[in-house]
Amino acid sequence: MFEIRGTVQDYAWGNTQGIQQIVGIPVDGTPAAEYWLGAHPKAPSPTADSTLLEHVSAHPEHLGEEARHTYGDRLPFLLKILSARTALSIQAHPTLDQARAGYERENAEGISMNAPHRNYKDAWHKPEMMYALTPFDALCGFRSPHATKATLERLDTASGSPLLARAIETLDGPDPLQTTLSTILTEPGYGELADQLAELTYEPVDAHHPSLEGSAQDPVTTLKRVNTDFPTDPGALVALMLNMLTLNPGEAIALNAGILHAYLGGLGIEIMASSDNVLRGGLTSKHIDIDELKAVVTYEPTAPDRVNADEGQWFKGATDDFKLMPLTSADTTVELDGPAIALCVEGAYALTTETQDSATLNTGESVFIPATDGNLKVRGDGKLFIASV
Repeated sequence: MFEIRGTVQDYAWGNTQGIQQIVGIPVDGTPAAEYWLGAHPKAPSPTADSTLLEHVSAHPEHLGEEARHTYGDRLPFLLKILSARTALSIQAHPTLDQARAGYERENAEGISMNAPHRNYKDAWHKPEMMYALTPFDALCGFRSPHATKATLERLDTASGSPLLARAIETLDGPDPLQTTLSTILTEPGYGELADQLAELTYEPVDAHHPSLEGSAQDPVTTLKRVNTDFPTDPGALVALMLNMLTLNPGEAIALNAGILHAYLGGLGIEIMASSDNVLRGGLTSKHIDIDELKAVVTYEPTAPDRVNADEGQWFKGATDDFKLMPLTSADTTVELDGPAIALCVEGAYALTTETQDSATLNTGESVFIPATDGNLKVRGDGKLFIASV
């Protein structure tokens, strides 16, 4: 067991406090969007003398036999603190087969790994899970075409826009979700329409109105919020097609490949398969590839996959690439059957492995626990997260 540090990603949507306060970096107005803990080549965690990526490459036995057999000589998960001030991009992630095909295709095309228009940075899928530390707002999965149509009809009553009439028409046709998504993202005028609609006033509706189905708030409120973050962006209208939910602290959702989503704001712990493959369609200044996004999206109404801890206190996603255990007051032994990362976000914890390695974690500190270290004794109070496979 040894100390690792995270790497900060200063994306524009990040908050200017949150991660800073947890890990002890200056609060100077610079956004800190994500804090990565893992061995992804883009931003591997520094260690005392190298990086976690270099350590795993030199000591693959620290991954454990089962993980090496399943995932190769690589750490299969990536742990993050995520702190969002504004909306993140409308996005989806590929399946494993789609990721491998896309990675090979872009390599064959000679696209540099650092090229801004490169979609596939690696050959892995990116299922993920978000655990809320504060109230956390998210868009996740398609609502029913009926609910989206009811929402657009409310907007149409106030605006009378022919573009809205066009979108409503597609919701009554074949492949309504796919066709409507493509219409909004590819046909001209929908970004400007989002600006116009966000300025209008709408009559409130009762709690049973079909336009509210799948949304924790009136979708009109979501439209105005997202348009404020990203004016003249058709992604604000795509947001009306998605379920909107608020996670309370301690609640979690899992997202598998193909689920169209966008985080709107909040502070949370995110764990995912170790990949950086993101296909974006809007609400971003980063590269957008609508055709590739449309190719990986699953076009079915899908309720958000809320996750509860199992009998072993683990939160698990849609695949076996990762699992996450949150601990508060603890005097327990955590059974580990693979490599792990422990992160303290509040308080202090004493950790001891079966090999008698020991460490004390204070707020913002983290360690890597090789699979060869065995189970982990944990004692302390605060908030500790253990990520494993």
